[in-house]
Amino acid sequence: MKRLLTLSLMGLLLSPALTLPALSQPASTARPNIRSYIGLSYRILPKGFKDNGGWVVKGGRYRADFVQRGNTRMIWFTKVLPWNRGGAVPVQVVDVMELPTFPRTQELHYAFCRLNDVNDRQIFAIAQATNEDIRTNIVRAWRANTKTEKFEPISTKGVACLQI
Repeated sequence: MKRLLTLSLMGLLLSPALTLPALSQPASTARPNIRSYIGLSYRILPKGFKDNGGWVVKGGRYRADFVQRGNTRMIWFTKVLPWNRGGAVPVQVVDVMELPTFPRTQELHYAFCRLNDVNDRQIFAIAQATNEDIRTNIVRAWRANTKTEKFEPISTKGVACLQI
């Protein structure tokens, strides 16, 4: 029995699916590689992650979720997986982006952005905060591209976002 247990444990350690943390830095200061979350499937966020909201990107099949782990704020681009019944709908992370820092004079806008006066739920942007209902002074913009399943930076030209 002891030999079987030893062989089982060795098999786990040699398994290609098992990833061990790097030992070059103390665990408390090691910063996670956010790209390693790509491919993660879940119904409820794993322990240690905080859900900060999000939006449906397109047709209920894709969404973007603001996720935080420690001080790292990310956007997870997720795809809805087949759902049998019961419990939360399962999703899989297809891309990850660290949310850039920006001054308090700017705000993040999503779900209600337009490109050349056409609503486009795939676009999210950072805009200068103003008293206007529609923000047109866009600093940075991205597309959650459902064809490539990637976050892509885009030109700010023609982008406007509704202040809600």
